[in-house]
Amino acid sequence: MDTLLHNFNTKDQVRPEGVIPKRRNGLLIEAGLEKYSGTWGRKQVKHLLSRCTFGPNMQDLSRFEGLSFDKAIDTILDFNETTPLPLNYNNQNDPYAKIGETWVGTPYANNSVGQRLNSFMARWFGNIVGSENNVGEKMTLFWHNHFVTQINTVRQPNFSFSYYKTLRENALGNFKTFTEKITIDAAMLKYLNGNENVVGRPNENFAREILELFTIGKGPQIGPGNYTNYTEDDVVSAAKVLTGWRNLRDTSETKYFAALHDRSVKQFSSAFGNQTIQNANGEEEYKDLIAMILEQDETAKHICRKIYRWFVYYEIDEQTENNVIAPMADIFRENKYEIKPVLKALFSSAHFFDNWNIGCVIKSPMDFIANIYRNIELEFPDDVNGQYSAWLALGVQYAAVQEMILGEPPSVAGWPAMHQAPSYHRFWITSVSAPYRAVLGDYLAGVEEIKGRGFTLKFKELALAEKTSMPSDPNQLIKDLSDFFLPLELTELQLEYLKSNLLPDDLQDYQWTAVWTAYVNDPDNEENTNIVRYLLRNLLRAIFNIAEYNLS
Repeated sequence: MDTLLHNFNTKDQVRPEGVIPKRRNGLLIEAGLEKYSGTWGRKQVKHLLSRCTFGPNMQDLSRFEGLSFDKAIDTILDFNETTPLPLNYNNQNDPYAKIGETWVGTPYANNSVGQRLNSFMARWFGNIVGSENNVGEKMTLFWHNHFVTQINTVRQPNFSFSYYKTLRENALGNFKTFTEKITIDAAMLKYLNGNENVVGRPNENFAREILELFTIGKGPQIGPGNYTNYTEDDVVSAAKVLTGWRNLRDTSETKYFAALHDRSVKQFSSAFGNQTIQNANGEEEYKDLIAMILEQDETAKHICRKIYRWFVYYEIDEQTENNVIAPMADIFRENKYEIKPVLKALFSSAHFFDNWNIGCVIKSPMDFIANIYRNIELEFPDDVNGQYSAWLALGVQYAAVQEMILGEPPSVAGWPAMHQAPSYHRFWITSVSAPYRAVLGDYLAGVEEIKGRGFTLKFKELALAEKTSMPSDPNQLIKDLSDFFLPLELTELQLEYLKSNLLPDDLQDYQWTAVWTAYVNDPDNEENTNIVRYLLRNLLRAIFNIAEYNLS
């Protein structure tokens, strides 16, 4: 395992601990948030699509290469899709939703909760693997990791779907509006005990997290109960502001009860300019609280750091803080906390396209799985049962065995890979998860049909090869496929290894050309076609198992 991790740690091999690098891997890193003005080619297109979506196919790369840089960025940010409703796909006993119908908004029987949650998670993965070439699904997952709830704690399908719908439909919207909606969201009220927060017995759970994780962040502790950006007394006051809200069973609606609200004056510390909150309309006080928090400069910086770690890299040194985070935060505040201008500035920046920031992060399990399916254009079934069963088994469950459960981050802080120093994204590669990555590549390339309960899928390796520039030339084929699947240029030794898989047993270049040409001239010749397919799958299996395929 140490050897495997060493292959991924290309950045960390060149600098001592604690030293802020001026050069990394021989590359001078000076780029900031200024607009990128360098080459716009396949390498840059692939980086943009790999980071901002769940992976491109070959046509995607060609299409984006044909766009101007500005048009490409605008296309990445063009997300305004309605959220598909999850369907009952396997529960004959659900009294409120027949097979093929949605259960959203209906009551539930206790014996249908598990099936509905499976349906919800399957539909979520279906949105991920079937997403368009925009940042919408990546941002939805980002906000799930930010405004965390856990579906098995909430244990109410309508609540969890409504929460997800809010994440998805506000993913590129206004952060202030978004935070207001999440604060009184049914799933969030249940998850962080907001529905237990009443006058005389304030529950501080959500109040603490909205300050520590969801908005301004702690900052260094400078005294007892004082975390620079807020104090323990501020948590108490915020909890009082948030009293009086309840979720309603069977629907996703929430309601304010005036009799349960604390109407006293809520005093905040000098971190918030010693402001007080007491609104004659107590139902609006939570909005006053959010507005007060967003007035603080550190709030914009805290959110921008999290966006940076999600899309660029986990390490934020002093230079990155000054040249990237600070101007991102300025844009955020100047645009009244609109999210899209911040993303546009980051994705358009010289820093984002710096060579140092390409192929430097380990894919999450969800990225790894969705990438491989989208890269090879795996076609999922059209029928409801087959489709949902495949999404659940090949997506949700396969990510779960790699320690990333969709809808279930391990804590309110999200997945450790996105916040826990010093390991960060190395958490995705463990003795448990790493073998499953290798197994998936072997399985996809090694079987004629991908079978599960209720579905059968096929991977069309010949169609993939036909999209390369010169499939009859083994060297060009290997170059095109390795350039497509892998984020970094391979060494001669690695290319030789790939060639030994395409041409085993000392086969020569001309022999590949001959069998490929014979296939093109007579694709119905089963014997020859099977030879081509066998050799291609050997090559693809080798590509999927190169360490660099785990990088983005």
